[in-house]
Amino acid sequence: MLSSLLFYFLIAALVVTLFFIACTRIKWKGKALTPSRVVQALQVRVQDRLQPINAVRGVFENFAEAAAAAPRTKPLGYDAANAGNWYFDKLKGVQMEDYPVIYWLKNAFADSRSVLEIGGHVGVAYYGFSRVMEYPRDLSWTIFDVPTVMEAGEVLARERGQTNLHFAHDGLDSIAGADILVAVGALQYLETDIARMLNSYQQRPKHILISETPVYDGPKFITLQNLGSVYCAYRIFNRQEFLNSLEAIGYRLVESWAKPRCLRVPGHPDKTLDHYSGFYFRAETTKKSA
Repeated sequence: MLSSLLFYFLIAALVVTLFFIACTRIKWKGKALTPSRVVQALQVRVQDRLQPINAVRGVFENFAEAAAAAPRTKPLGYDAANAGNWYFDKLKGVQMEDYPVIYWLKNAFADSRSVLEIGGHVGVAYYGFSRVMEYPRDLSWTIFDVPTVMEAGEVLARERGQTNLHFAHDGLDSIAGADILVAVGALQYLETDIARMLNSYQQRPKHILISETPVYDGPKFITLQNLGSVYCAYRIFNRQEFLNSLEAIGYRLVESWAKPRCLRVPGHPDKTLDHYSGFYFRAETTKKSA
């Protein structure tokens, strides 16, 4: 009996050894598939089953709490996602949900020539919108995004000979004074309060276009989103607080719209959205509030 157990143990040990040797010869995402990477890959699969891609988990007071609660199986933050090649399919056209932004942007160009876009990726809106609207010849469009994405955007702009598309490597404070602020699907990733940031500018935008933003009637909170390759802290806004914060610094809500999209936080049935929101604000005054 003992000799049989020993035999099976040796066979099992041999199989495991051969497996790990084979792993070192296999490439996965360009790297050797070592035993530790095998374990890591299994952990990621388990976590992705528990929290599917784009799903959220947890309710937190701030970004730091959300980051501390993130599983250690993936990097944290959008910059680590290496997302420079995402959304390239959108460069050639527009989506249905883009048209409210396009409509109001076209109207804003009547008295404005400069755009600051938060979270504009490599220029998805800039290139896509140009398919259905004509830009002013003297347009200046500046994008603020994470460094890796902005670097990819500059490469693409050079390849396409785009001289009026710029990227704000020095941060949002360095580009105050744009006529139009655009943020499509971006404010939820921004830790900075948008109204506070705008009120710090001596010259504020005349127009604000915000779209695809998670806004609801319950208390604001931070949650944690699985983006596939990374986890990101993710902000959910209270509707009235959000609107009041911009109205308090001199903006008037002109129009709002909705995009059907469900968001549910497991274990928190009161933290549920069935749509994301878009808004167009016009400045009553562009001077800094006291």
